[in-house]
Amino acid sequence: MENEETVVQPQVDQETTPEKVEESVETKEETKVDPNVEALRQVTARAKRAEAEKRALEAQIKASKSTLDVEDYIDISASLDGLDQREKEKLASEHKMSGKPLKDIRESEDFQLWDSAYRQKVEKERLALKPTGTQTESDRPQSLADKLANASQADKEKILAEAGLYKSPRPRLDKVNIGAPGIR
Repeated sequence: MENEETVVQPQVDQETTPEKVEESVETKEETKVDPNVEALRQVTARAKRAEAEKRALEAQIKASKSTLDVEDYIDISASLDGLDQREKEKLASEHKMSGKPLKDIRESEDFQLWDSAYRQKVEKERLALKPTGTQTESDRPQSLADKLANASQADKEKILAEAGLYKSPRPRLDKVNIGAPGIR
């Protein structure tokens, strides 16, 4: 126990050896000479930190995607009910851009205005009749010339009168029949 009480204090006044000083000067000069090495170390350190952050974010995304409950699926199907494919695509793109729930986006004034304009456009396109080539020869309406070519004289007068192109002759009372067969 006597040895424990007589502890020797280190001397503060000890001089450093010149070899150690020379080595420290050389390392300082080396770092001054190679700043590219230090920059490379910093870049690799930043890259490693960025990759670690990326892995952490990917893990969060995977965890958030797999946490959909039955209630979430019910809400999604209810918010997509009654929409055609184009409306669903619009709703999905709005959801991706804003991150808002589908129900809120569908109830928003902007989506309702777009949806009403889109439905009017679809209805207008549906009502517009597209020409079809399925009419038979007998169903096709005939031109005036076609009707006249196949008609008798009485039918021709009737067709032209209906078209407003023919007036039947008026009987004239002031005319006398000269060539009557029973002349006396």
